[in-house]
Amino acid sequence: MRTRSTMLGLAAGAAALALVATGVPATAAPASPEPVAPVTRWAERHAVPVPDDPARPGRDLLTVAAATAGARVIGLGEPGHLIGEVTELKARYLRHLVTYGGVRAVAFEMDWTAALPLNDYVLGRRDDLEAVLGTLEDIWQTTEIRDLFQWLRRYNDTHAGDVEVAGAEYFATGLAAYDAVADYVAANAPDRTADLEAQYEWVEPEDDDIGAHLGTYMAEPDKAPYVQAAYEVERIVASIDPGPGHEVVAQHARQIRFWYEAFSLPWGDIPTYRDARAAENVRWWQRHTDARTVYWAASAHVADAPRLTLTEPGEDDTVFASAGSYLEDWYGRGYVPIGFTFDHGTHRTGDGATVELPPALDGWFERPLGDVDADRFVLRIDRAGPPAVRDWLDAPLVTRGRPEYGVASIAYGGTLGEWFDVVVHTQAVTPAQPL
Repeated sequence: MRTRSTMLGLAAGAAALALVATGVPATAAPASPEPVAPVTRWAERHAVPVPDDPARPGRDLLTVAAATAGARVIGLGEPGHLIGEVTELKARYLRHLVTYGGVRAVAFEMDWTAALPLNDYVLGRRDDLEAVLGTLEDIWQTTEIRDLFQWLRRYNDTHAGDVEVAGAEYFATGLAAYDAVADYVAANAPDRTADLEAQYEWVEPEDDDIGAHLGTYMAEPDKAPYVQAAYEVERIVASIDPGPGHEVVAQHARQIRFWYEAFSLPWGDIPTYRDARAAENVRWWQRHTDARTVYWAASAHVADAPRLTLTEPGEDDTVFASAGSYLEDWYGRGYVPIGFTFDHGTHRTGDGATVELPPALDGWFERPLGDVDADRFVLRIDRAGPPAVRDWLDAPLVTRGRPEYGVASIAYGGTLGEWFDVVVHTQAVTPAQPL
């Protein structure tokens, strides 16, 4: 927790000198405590502490359960990836929502095809979890994430009603999607195989090195034929009479089209396209599983923020409508976004460097939470409060941007009352543990 900086030390010193001069003991004039900001005072009254051990029961679990009761989709938004305490807390609430809240589907901020082997793992179809995680981005290669998937596997092994996982992103659509489409067409409409192969001449990657495939595609001056071929792949699947597996194969085909369409756009338009497609994928997953669904992603995606701006040093601002804003439009009160925040700590960057994260600045929405007398806590902000709290919730939002840039990156747009229904705050954070 941040130590409050005040003028009390100087005031007390001056008072002591005056008292010495009159012969009165200095102890006769105790210093007054620093006034507590109204938002901090309100938060201290309503905050529900989180136990030190994330495996222990606590009233915070009941608070999250009550806030999300009736929701079809629950967003768990993190202020940055690779933050150990935040990942632990997200896993804590996911475990509770699975065990007691009927959640049976999770959509991660992960590529659709990359998540397929993870779903196989939690369903008991394969056992090489760490090998699978080793093929993914470094944000998934942590002990906290490994422990979460191991828990999901154990839960499925010992309970009826499996929990399934999926990726909500298209950005690294791999050969698994192309192979699934080809196998389905060959089995259900062999007369369309030649048509599919003609389109695959344009779009099928040579191997699973999607980074190299993207480089080749970005170098193409005319991307229209590729986008057209991707649309044709989707149309071929749609033309086949629906049978077992058709919905999933159609979803594979959509990711192929999303990939080609996204990377044909001007770079500044891709974030808006990306979050719109992520929202569609989350909604598809929820409908496909017909289950309460958790959307696990960065806060910039989870928040209900129709016009979010993210700044980075030396880069143009990124402006987009968050996936959460679409989910809010579609589900209304059936979508509950939860924002995880922190005050200060350390962060490990993608290249392994450790950077200091200074306390939240004045003007950031989480600033008053840094003075709450609790190491970490849950706070519902979807209820009426006194005028100062309403002003805080309705003020134009500014918050920490990319943690690796410290205070040089911010996110803004909308209000805190729009972004989240619940805040889970941690005072001090440290990096997640790499595998």
